[in-house]
Amino acid sequence: MHYRSLIGVGACALAASISLTACGSDGVGNASNGGGKTLVIGFAAPLTSGNAAVAKEMVNTAKLAVKTINADGGAGGRKLSLKVYDDKLTADESAKVAQRAITVDRAGVMMGGYTSIEGLTIRQIVEPRKIVFINSSTISPALMDGAKFTFRTTVDQSDYPVQMIDLLKSLGYKHPVVTADDGPTGATLWRPITDQAKEAGMDPGETVHYTLGATDLTSAVSKLKKERPDAVVHIGSAAADAGLMLKTMAEAGVNVPVVGFGSLIAPDALKIGGDAYTSLPAIYTLANQQPSKPEYEDFIKAYADEYGGSVDELSLGLAEQAGATWDAFTVLRKGLEATNGDTGGDKLAKAIDEITPFAGAAGKEKSLIDFGDGRDGFSKSLVAFQFVNGKPKELARQPS
Repeated sequence: MHYRSLIGVGACALAASISLTACGSDGVGNASNGGGKTLVIGFAAPLTSGNAAVAKEMVNTAKLAVKTINADGGAGGRKLSLKVYDDKLTADESAKVAQRAITVDRAGVMMGGYTSIEGLTIRQIVEPRKIVFINSSTISPALMDGAKFTFRTTVDQSDYPVQMIDLLKSLGYKHPVVTADDGPTGATLWRPITDQAKEAGMDPGETVHYTLGATDLTSAVSKLKKERPDAVVHIGSAAADAGLMLKTMAEAGVNVPVVGFGSLIAPDALKIGGDAYTSLPAIYTLANQQPSKPEYEDFIKAYADEYGGSVDELSLGLAEQAGATWDAFTVLRKGLEATNGDTGGDKLAKAIDEITPFAGAAGKEKSLIDFGDGRDGFSKSLVAFQFVNGKPKELARQPS
């Protein structure tokens, strides 16, 4: 897998942001301006966190999307200027950078946000100001609860329980145990998964809870071992936590298969997990992407042309948030074209709601980004993979 640092940081970039246009550029408009003025887009990502590698891929993709859109004449008659902020995967920092983007840098649109912690915080900042926020990673249903100006180009977390349990059942497992962090996703998703397991005729063990960002999971794994699971469902927001969980399991002799989000095989997880990825029987992930999907292949080729690397390796190595970020900018472009560049919340949100469904880079083949029934771009579009010889391999049999 190839993971590269951010490129093209201008000398005039602020400490917490990166701009793709010259500093002091005139004609920068705020949320309601159009008329050809440059549109500032605020992009938040946890560049300092246990998800730093994925965050960099999201930023790289955002930069590539802005470059591509500007080279094509802009969107709705406006050129785009990207400012990237390190939200450090905390609510406090996410609130600070969102406020800064809007009040200091005059961002007319907010994008990014990796975990539910960041996504929910940014939403709280932008919604009262009627500023559109297009998220490409947060899966918490709370992100869309009553939202008027928030959209996402990934799935709602309610898609996971049925597909995870269906996968485990099809593989013959009967006594899974869930490990869940205390973040918004872990705290709300563990029960639906155990309930789904019971409905499927399984005998799930007692859920093992742990602290998001923990540095020692020995106690949690000791509780896990007492449950004698035949499989583990790992639900957590941080890739570093996933790697540490697998490493601690292997060291404690909990040698059972693990299924979870794509964070299980993110670079930060692989670095920390080390030999656990070869010693554990199997590692399965569900992700909102399919490497063989033509639209995803086109995105990967564009990414490889910009940043280098093998197309084959990148198609399996990039995190699903990269493709979803590419789709988020496609959604923004289509919305701006419909409003002639007007980013006023009511107008732009309405335009995005009315976008004709289209095939994005993310999601499984034949799935479409469709906001007609809500603010979730995808539904039931997850693809199952098994991590084999250092790479995710698409399973021949997919969960329902």
